[in-house]
Amino acid sequence: MALATPQTTFDPRQIVADSLAHLVRLVRKDGRFVYAHPAGRPDTPLDGYNMLRHCGTLWFMLRAVNDMGLDPGAAGFRAIERAAAYAGRKLQRPGWIADPSLALVTKEAVKTGGIGLMLVMLAEYRRALPKGLSSEVMPEPLDDTISALQTYALAQIEGGDFLHKRRIDDGTVLPFRSDYYTGEVILGLLDTGCTDPAMVAVAEGLMARGYGIPEHSHWMAYAACEAAERGLGDPLTVRRYLGALMRAITTETGYHARRASTPIACRTEALTRFLLLSDRHPGLFDADLLAACLFAAETNLELQLGWYAEGQFWKGDGDEKVQIDYIQHNATAFINLWQHLSAQG
Repeated sequence: MALATPQTTFDPRQIVADSLAHLVRLVRKDGRFVYAHPAGRPDTPLDGYNMLRHCGTLWFMLRAVNDMGLDPGAAGFRAIERAAAYAGRKLQRPGWIADPSLALVTKEAVKTGGIGLMLVMLAEYRRALPKGLSSEVMPEPLDDTISALQTYALAQIEGGDFLHKRRIDDGTVLPFRSDYYTGEVILGLLDTGCTDPAMVAVAEGLMARGYGIPEHSHWMAYAACEAAERGLGDPLTVRRYLGALMRAITTETGYHARRASTPIACRTEALTRFLLLSDRHPGLFDADLLAACLFAAETNLELQLGWYAEGQFWKGDGDEKVQIDYIQHNATAFINLWQHLSAQG
């Protein structure tokens, strides 16, 4: 193992702080992250890049600032600004949507999940502005940018779901489908205050038919919890959906056998976000389910720490590659846990 084996006891705040500090160090002058590197060797970059993970990583970093009150320092805030501006430079106006809209473009295509993750990132960026961030990192004013991204997202609603990928030049719908894009875009819309009736109806319909439960979708868990917090959709449908999703995650634990940090971490995110919803709205779910979720989350977090040291989470047994999204998902679970523990007093 490249780094020291961690202790079984842990301080979630310190883990998040160290993860934030490591990611700050990975932001280059142009705003791109060092996307991947061997554990303990951030000066040895590995190939690859993904703008969805870029935005998701910024979402984690800004949540560490907003939800935990961590201060990355002046240099850290400038790094966050550079990384946000890098994403801003990837925005283009689709000429085939009548209303003003913006799309996150990579390789001449628009992924709806990228719209969602850009929105969740910008929601947190907007929250963090009073802490000293520049408001001038997007090609347009921040609120206008968010509104234009929402317009693009809403234009993708079709047949009770969202279209997942289109060409930027002419809007051609591409056949690619992701298990996660729909949850990401619903969360992005909700996080930025969208209450569009068509979006709410789609989200409710998807939950009614159990979308994302077989995949243990943490993005749908976030979206459903956000809908519950905001009182959007039929409350009974949302509660039943979350109950079924949590029961699936707590009872179908074959994912542990993969011995990989991120598949475990994503489920821990779902579990801990659910616990946080229950903290804020007591009585929605029965005590047995909450106890099962807490036990599963604690079990998962201990497993995740087997692939962690010094702000870095690596892939898993036999593969010590650290990637920005591995840090994002694993460390975000510790943010959620810290919030839950804080709510418990």
